[in-house]
Amino acid sequence: MNYNRVKFNSVIRIILLCLIFLLSSYKVPGGNPVMTEEMRFQTEREFFYFLIKDLPFSEDLLKKCIYYERIKYPDMVFFQSQLETGYFTSDIFLNGNNCFGMRFPKSRATVATGTYKEHAQYSHWSESVIDYALWQEWYLSRGYRIGESNDDAFYLVFLKCVHYAVDPRYVSKLVEMAQKDMT
Repeated sequence: MNYNRVKFNSVIRIILLCLIFLLSSYKVPGGNPVMTEEMRFQTEREFFYFLIKDLPFSEDLLKKCIYYERIKYPDMVFFQSQLETGYFTSDIFLNGNNCFGMRFPKSRATVATGTYKEHAQYSHWSESVIDYALWQEWYLSRGYRIGESNDDAFYLVFLKCVHYAVDPRYVSKLVEMAQKDMT
């Protein structure tokens, strides 16, 4: 069964590469079609999600999902997922596919399929990453500012301001995790 899946994935990859080649070499009125960096990024993103839909969770795949969703402060968000899931061992993560301890939202868009133990439930763990990106965008649309710098302290202040977690030591725990990671 795994042999067929690998063979099938290789065939899909070859077909997509041929399609991209044909589109980039095809003449259209007014000149050649142009594949922008954004188009290339979105193609890679869609192909990545297609490939991982049957793969088990891994930290590397989570980091790639965070990248493809363009989540701001990706390192701190990764620490959040570790903290929220007990390093990916919690019941809510294992049975609810929830990487961030997200609750089912009342007023923003979501990709959650329902609830599991008072938390949002997802059909695949990668959807919780998409939902986290929706959460960030929702707060940005409400006037909150995350900033464009790479200063994680700024994001920690943001998390505290929006009351991301009930735990009063939540930000302190993230700081400790970040400091351990640096050593």
